[in-house]
Amino acid sequence: MLVIEEKVLRDLEIFEKCVADRDHDKKKVVAEVQSLLDKATAMSKKKDSEIAHLHKELVDDHSDINSDEFHRYLRKHRAADLAAQKAKVIDHGGMGSQPNGSLDN
Repeated sequence: MLVIEEKVLRDLEIFEKCVADRDHDKKKVVAEVQSLLDKATAMSKKKDSEIAHLHKELVDDHSDINSDEFHRYLRKHRAADLAAQKAKVIDHGGMGSQPNGSLDN
């Protein structure tokens, strides 16, 4: 009976270590994702500020520019920036490299 209890205790210790390792891995992934979100938010705010500044300069200095064409230009470049950012995240092994369901386990 003592041998069985020792085996159960060893198995319990192994299980607890596995759970702790998985918890650590989840926290690490969550921290990485949060870091990426923080960087994306900061970049978005910076881009919005740059766009507002450029818009003011183009409106002040170039009143002959068609506003609708300018906004189409900004949307096009904003979409290109977002696509480039998504490609960068995927290329750097962002969430796309995690196995399916890795955050759920």
